Parts: sequence; C-alpha cells; structure tokens
Amino acid sequence: MRTINVFVAAVIGLTAVPVAAQQTTHGCACFHNKTGVSISYRYKWGDGQWQNVKLQPNFRNWICWKYDSPQKSSPNLSFQLDVDMSKGSAWTTYAITRVQTAGANCDAVGKGGHYDITYRPNTNNTFIQVTRRP
Repeated sequence: MRTINVFVAAVIGLTAVPVAAQQTTHGCACFHNKTGVSISYRYKWGDGQWQNVKLQPNFRNWICWKYDSPQKSSPNLSFQLDVDMSKGSAWTTYAITRVQTAGANCDAVGKGGHYDITYRPNTNNTFIQVTRRP
C-alpha cells in the first residue's frame, strides 16, 4: 500500500504544471473597437511589412505570432493606430504587450492581453486611443 501512495504522489506532482502553460503556441493581443465606427490600425513583426487592418465598430481582432521554437518568443511588435477620426490621419505608436496563448484568437487571450480602442476624453470624439484592460 505504501508503494501505491508514493506512486500516486509522484503522478500528482508531475501534473502540478498547468496544462495551458504546457500548450502555449502563440503570443497574442486582442483589440476591441468600442468607438461605434470603423477604425484603422497597422502592425508589423520585427522588420516585416506593415499589415493594415480596418476594424468594424463593436468588433474585436487579434494580433498573434505563432512560436517556431521552444523558447516561445516573438520578434518585436510595432503597433500604430490612426487616432485622428477626421478625414486626416495621425498614426500614433503604442507599446502592446502580448501574452502567451494556446491559440490564435481573442478567446485564447488571457488577462493582460486585451486592449480597448475608445475615444480620447475631452476631444469631442475627434481622437481615439488604445488602453489596456485592467
């Protein structure tokens, strides 16, 4: 009986690492358009090409990097939002933190990886901003 208890304790000890942590495949951030109008942003990984995105009102979209090595790292992410809601454009750069996920979608993104795009206060809905959810 004592041997079985030691075996069970050893098995329990092996499963103490959360399963999700073992299965992370991407580094992601999720963006939620809370403005009620379409917005534009762009991003690039490292020295890659800019990817332009038009995000519809009340929709969300993700930016994910699929890990290709056991180190689970990604190139630097450059993110810019066109904050000017008039006919002009004013690309503003934001620092975006990604979180490790088990998939490439907003539902897989945990706390710390979600961002709201909202109107900047006291600008009469002329400018928007990106803020990380608490």
